[in-house]
Amino acid sequence: MAGKRVAPEVQTRRRSSGAVWVALGIVAALIVVGVAGFCVYTDRYEKVFPGVTLGEQDLSGLSEGELRQTVSADALLAGQVTVSAGDETLGRFTQRELGAYVDEEALADAAWSVGREEGAAGWLKNGWTMFCGLVGVDVPMDLTVFYDDDMLRAKAEALAASFDQDQVDGSYALTADGIYATKPADGRALDQPGLIRALTDLNGAAGTVEAPFESVPGQDLDFEAIARELNAEPSPARYDIPTGKVVDGTIGVDLDPQAAQFALDAAAPGETIRLPADVTYPTMTAAELEAVLFRDELGTATTKVGGTSVRRNNVRLAGECCNGVILNDGDIFDYNAVVGKRTTARGFGAAPAYVNGETVETVGGGICQVSSTIYYATLLSNLEIVERYAHRYAPSYITWGMDATVSWGGPEFRFRNDTGYPIRLDVKYENNRITVTVMGTKTDDTYVKMTNKVLSDTPYETEYVETDELDWGTQQQKQSPYTGHQVVSYRNVYSGDGKLISSAKEANSNYKSRNEIIMVGTNGKPASGGTTIPDFGGTGGDGPTLPSDLPPDIPSDEPQLPPDDGSPGLSIFG
Repeated sequence: MAGKRVAPEVQTRRRSSGAVWVALGIVAALIVVGVAGFCVYTDRYEKVFPGVTLGEQDLSGLSEGELRQTVSADALLAGQVTVSAGDETLGRFTQRELGAYVDEEALADAAWSVGREEGAAGWLKNGWTMFCGLVGVDVPMDLTVFYDDDMLRAKAEALAASFDQDQVDGSYALTADGIYATKPADGRALDQPGLIRALTDLNGAAGTVEAPFESVPGQDLDFEAIARELNAEPSPARYDIPTGKVVDGTIGVDLDPQAAQFALDAAAPGETIRLPADVTYPTMTAAELEAVLFRDELGTATTKVGGTSVRRNNVRLAGECCNGVILNDGDIFDYNAVVGKRTTARGFGAAPAYVNGETVETVGGGICQVSSTIYYATLLSNLEIVERYAHRYAPSYITWGMDATVSWGGPEFRFRNDTGYPIRLDVKYENNRITVTVMGTKTDDTYVKMTNKVLSDTPYETEYVETDELDWGTQQQKQSPYTGHQVVSYRNVYSGDGKLISSAKEANSNYKSRNEIIMVGTNGKPASGGTTIPDFGGTGGDGPTLPSDLPPDIPSDEPQLPPDDGSPGLSIFG
């Protein structure tokens, strides 16, 4: 029986296993040789290893010279940076212009050192690095960009200077040319620290930086409030009585708030425009008024003061109250308001005055002579008379029709300054004469003469009244007589060369008549009787009359001029 041969079969298997090991050995040897060769190649590689990058830039394969040129600041920082704020572009700059710089040497050394470690381990590691780079594994280099703080700050300041705008609040001004208003404009301020942070965050890369900034809105105008403040009637420069100084007048303004707002809305922010408004400027400045203040004598009148010492003192005190009174244009002089209530506490004494047609002792008696003298002076000054009343009886210290009676509580004497300039009353009492002078500013050479015309006379009668308080055959006057007169006064305005410009009726003065009363004594009357009232032959009388001759330039039917030699006489009455 034949059997199988086993030994050769075993032998064949041993041979196959050995071949594997041989093959493996060969492969291993080849790998070792390959790795060794690759490492030798790597060790002798004189360029930047594969996979070395700087940002998005591949540095692989660059020679050392090319590397250093590639990683220079000029090359790395040449990208453009655009700086904007809102919709506005502030500028375009290179990173170098913004103060950026890099450590070129360190960066080049770091990129070149990749794959160039020393020692046995480094020899193998370098090969591995080369291998990884070849199969696409990157070795990124960190790019660190430095900035010159001073240069970057200066650039931010320069950008802010060109961008920043001061906040403009709405404003207005009343000038010599009209009312001007400025439309509000929002302010803005660049956030310089924020801009610097945004620039450095680019780390040298190109790009656009949105600069942060802050806006500050401008304040709007309130034309309703402005109109309430400005709208006024014009007034000229005037004398400020409390301070004694000349002050500028008021500009007249008529501003329509709606029209002003419409005009400003059409302007550009921050623009100044002239508003539509009616503006009236004073015709005279304070300096111009100061130069002519109280420069001229407008009119003057003097009357003699008679009567008791008390009456004369009353006249003096009333004159002192009126002396120095200043009236601006349009002001009204009120005699009672200026002199005040006449009381003994103020130094006034009791003197004869008329009360309901009777002569009585009254505190302040005689002060009508001051009001009458002022009235005459204001007529000669061509001023407007507001309120004036004639005496009950014709006074003898002033021309008829030129008097002005007053009493506390009425009647009043008032006149208005209508000259266009301030006026001052200068009142002087000396040598029993009261003189009133109106000082102001004349704008022409005209002057005034006052004349009067007696329309009618009412004679007085003499009444005889018996009294047992007088001895028989004696008499005593109890009441002095006055003839009544109806008088009209005229204001006559002449040019500087003496020509009559106008003659206008000024006032009517109706002076009453008053009978003379003679007391006749009956004490010791003879028993045989006889005439009770002796016949003295006096049946009546006339008062004084003014000259009837007229100057050649006034027709005979016009009023007569007053005498030039002063007042016609004295009176103890007010």
